[in-house]
Amino acid sequence: MKKRINTNAKLYYFIDVDLHSRQIIGWGIEEKGEVDVRLTNGCHRVFLSKGQYNKFVENVSEF
Repeated sequence: MKKRINTNAKLYYFIDVDLHSRQIIGWGIEEKGEVDVRLTNGCHRVFLSKGQYNKFVENVSEF
């Protein structure tokens, strides 16, 4: 179940990348006050602009 996002809050758009395999392991949107990063060793979270994130999701959804 997706959590509700307050549209008035500051939002962070991100993708999570496994640096060893160079694979994207997740992506999403979180509110500024609720950013929770729990990645294992070798993983990194990359923050994107809203436009970059939307373009990424559009390209991923084609597959």
